Amino acid sequence: MSNAFDPETEKLLDAAKRAYAGGDKPGAAALARQALLRRPGDAAALQILGVVALDTGDAASARRHLEASNAARTDAVTFNMIGVAAGRMGDVVAARSAFTRAGEMGLVDGWRNLGVTEKGDAQVAAYQRALALAPNDAASHAGLAHAFEARHDLTHGKEHAAAALRLDAGNVIARLALARVLLRERDFAGAEAAVEPIVQSARTPAELRVQALGLVGDSRDRRDDAQGAFQAFTAANQISLQLHGAWLDATERLYHPASVRRLQDVVAGLDVTGWSSPIDTRSPVFFVGFPRSGTTLLDQILSSHSDIVCLEESEHFSDALGDIIHEPSRAFAPATLSEEELQRIRESYWRRVGEQPASIVVDKYPLNIVVLPLIKRVFPAAKVIFALRDPRDVVLSCFQQRFTINAAMAQFLEVERAGAYYDQVMALFELCRARLNLNLHQVRYEDVVGDLERAARELCGFLGAPYEEAMLNYRETALKRDIATPSARQVIEPLYNRSIGRWRRYEEELKSVLPVLAPWAQRYGYAP
Repeated sequence: MSNAFDPETEKLLDAAKRAYAGGDKPGAAALARQALLRRPGDAAALQILGVVALDTGDAASARRHLEASNAARTDAVTFNMIGVAAGRMGDVVAARSAFTRAGEMGLVDGWRNLGVTEKGDAQVAAYQRALALAPNDAASHAGLAHAFEARHDLTHGKEHAAAALRLDAGNVIARLALARVLLRERDFAGAEAAVEPIVQSARTPAELRVQALGLVGDSRDRRDDAQGAFQAFTAANQISLQLHGAWLDATERLYHPASVRRLQDVVAGLDVTGWSSPIDTRSPVFFVGFPRSGTTLLDQILSSHSDIVCLEESEHFSDALGDIIHEPSRAFAPATLSEEELQRIRESYWRRVGEQPASIVVDKYPLNIVVLPLIKRVFPAAKVIFALRDPRDVVLSCFQQRFTINAAMAQFLEVERAGAYYDQVMALFELCRARLNLNLHQVRYEDVVGDLERAARELCGFLGAPYEEAMLNYRETALKRDIATPSARQVIEPLYNRSIGRWRRYEEELKSVLPVLAPWAQRYGYAP
């Protein structure tokens, strides 16, 4: 590579930069390629190609160009962009390394992006290093506000949110963090006021507007304004539906209603009497239930036991299936799986789970309720914990939450769809309960709230573990964990019963779906 000064090459690079600044990205890339023909390996030209590739969504090409640029001339900005490209490719280790290098070279963006990538103490440390370089960086203050609130440090969360808003009154992340703090301090009107500018601004990104409207709904709900809360949740869900409505048509997905219906047909014709596994087969405990049935609370109770570990919610089982079963239709034919395939699925599953510091491993993924036929085939002796809650409270809560959208969660964006999905999933579950000879223990959310110790003792009896008093101190466990579910802020509170029978306040709003849920409520012994 020649580094000699070449006026024509410099003109091309200057023209490429102007084209990019003017929004002509294809033109910028074309000019950068011309510069490379004159001066192969030029760092600036490669950086321009990398930036354009990032902007057009080609993370792999971006990373290749940017790494070549850095090889020619090390640069903090380039390191930072390499981190962005690596992050988009799912390479968190490389992203973390690149952001750290950019930060160490004095680039605030490097530490700030590392803060977005990390969790827990590492996240806080990254934002603090950003502020050490730039004490008046509003985005880093906002990031710290978000991090501290998620760690339940409301004092520091509020301080950094205020600092960010003094520097930038329109900072959306700071306003969202402040609203969450105020909600937890029971200043419900203040929480709604904090996010009102986000809701009203046409420039707010749609995903953040969804979060803000959800917080408005939470604030009104806590003020017993059911109608106003429902309106806010509906507005949030309608935006999500516009963004993610394609998931409603993803009929090939295992948790889609179409797949639930197919699995019902499968279970109706299954004969599991011959299903068994080798004597030495290790089985996890599968913890299932319809979402918002109290599974996060039970997770913390179980995780407080010294010999039980609850995995963070992840599709370990369905991903292990996908590693081995490459034809999706075979997921609906569990009886056809060979012993060799079953063993490979088990091995894939345990590789994903990894070594755990306890003899009892509980795989908590509520919607594994849909794949119980496959769980029975792969782990015939597995114990199953089933979480139950009043169907009307469940469907209302699902409608009100801001989930990461997939084929199942998309059903919760409209209350009628949520009710229909509950009906389908529970019909499949009851068919599984009747036909699959499951080793199953049912836990009612309302019973846990009413008598925690009894529920904990019964769980221990089912799992074959001695009862431990520490299970009653589940809040201490929750405070130490990064909980990724919508219940993360609720499970650190003392047990409360305000969520029991909440649907009655929304009876008018739920009238279209109550006829679907009433038979299930009756079946499970809930008051009409």
